[in-house]
Amino acid sequence: MYKVLVSDNIAQKGIDILQEAGMDVDFKPGQSREDFLETIADYDGIIVRSMTLLDAEALNKAKKLKVIGRAGTGYDNIDLDEATKHGIFVFNTPTGNTISAVEHTLGMMLSLSRNIPQANQALHNDIWDRKKYMGVEVKGKTLGIIGLGRIGSRVAKRAQSFGMKVIANDPYLAPKKAEKINVPLLPFKEVLEKADYVTLHTPLTDETYHILSHKEFAIMKDGARVINCARGQNVDTKALAEALEKNKIAGAAIDVHEEEPVKASNNPLLKFNDRVIMTCHLGGTTTEAMDNVSITAAEEVVSVLQSNLPESPLNIPAMDPQEFNQAKPYINLVTKLGNFMAKWKGHERIEAVEVEYGGEVNQFNHKPMTLSLVKSILEPILDDRINLVNAMHIAEERGISLKESQIQNEGELKNIIKINLKTETGEYSLAGTYLPIGFRLIEINGLRIDLDLSGEFIIVSYQDKPGVIGKIGSTLGEENINIANMQVGRQDIGGEAIMMMQIDSKPSKEIMERIKVHLDELDTRVKDLSYLEI
Repeated sequence: MYKVLVSDNIAQKGIDILQEAGMDVDFKPGQSREDFLETIADYDGIIVRSMTLLDAEALNKAKKLKVIGRAGTGYDNIDLDEATKHGIFVFNTPTGNTISAVEHTLGMMLSLSRNIPQANQALHNDIWDRKKYMGVEVKGKTLGIIGLGRIGSRVAKRAQSFGMKVIANDPYLAPKKAEKINVPLLPFKEVLEKADYVTLHTPLTDETYHILSHKEFAIMKDGARVINCARGQNVDTKALAEALEKNKIAGAAIDVHEEEPVKASNNPLLKFNDRVIMTCHLGGTTTEAMDNVSITAAEEVVSVLQSNLPESPLNIPAMDPQEFNQAKPYINLVTKLGNFMAKWKGHERIEAVEVEYGGEVNQFNHKPMTLSLVKSILEPILDDRINLVNAMHIAEERGISLKESQIQNEGELKNIIKINLKTETGEYSLAGTYLPIGFRLIEINGLRIDLDLSGEFIIVSYQDKPGVIGKIGSTLGEENINIANMQVGRQDIGGEAIMMMQIDSKPSKEIMERIKVHLDELDTRVKDLSYLEI
């Protein structure tokens, strides 16, 4: 009989499923860290939410543990790398609270429009003031959705049923997907300019951190309203408070916060009693959502303990352990190339990905490599539901075509992996190899180079002319930025060229702009000037 620990609160339905499957279940939410560490060695499976910390200390003691189930989406409390080292399957339940989050968004929008919480509180305080709490209709208004994915698309359908005009921005979604639900995809700035309501449904990434700040609020319509039920740090709280103070923004409905729990001392929005509605991160918290994630987590734990794979794994290689260990250098290589491509060109809408395998890499099953590639390209620009099993499905969902092929590698290299990326604005390629000295980048956009596939890079694509190297080198030198390594590739004299520099520190935006000015002075027709950290 398998023994399962439920260390956080889940619905009784989930516990019933475990017991009906013959599991010995211990339900111990709120136990002390000391007790948890003392007893974790007894369990074959564990179900957690966000309160239980499964770090290296805990996992090193979990000698029998085979599966960790996260009843919910986020898994910051689980050390995935450590779990993988111990051969522990980890999965989450990313879709169980979708409808709850959608409905909360709509509820916040309607409450914001009709001043429902404020009027309710006034009446409880024996105040009857119909004029003060007069609201506005949503019918005929324009809703701007930032992020038209799993939640955003469902918000769109429901808003349309209210008679709203819906527009959206999602640089990673194929236009055909948006067309199916009659939502035009527009540039980010245009959505802000046209929307009466702006609602966020994006993950938290470097690109979406403070996606709404001073500049964005200034662009919005006077009297626009803002709703955030996605990630707290997507909105610059201080900037929103200033926009409210200036009456640029009419009101806001905020469920997620930059600092949680919210306190009056750390959140300036609390002073806008009649214009800001705030809830305590309730978007995915309903009875049904709790049931859904609890049932799914319990069913998946049972399935894994019965030697099956979970539906939403976070750390599973798709090959037997012996082959996986042999192929691991190539899985790491393709992941590094995918991560490089994502950071280089991931800001453009991706239409197609092609991967070519050459040499000894072809003796292995390509599937886990290609899955790892797709995951590594999508993960930095999408949310945390990307994993090795669903990466293909999400790529297809977003209209990204995928091609896999073998190439003849007749050169000195024993292995080579090449990635071709097509976006709405161009086509790009990278090629790499694995050598005893490490992972090497050997080709970019068809031009040969040779650099270590890690570190900080400046990439310049330009027309070959004298003086380019000197201008860039001197500009970086003036700012005490050292060039660790540099490679230049070109087709012919005066033709297309590409320069890659590994540098020791990050250049400021001003330095990059100064480099661009110098290159323009040389009339090099710069096609690309990028900084990225791998």
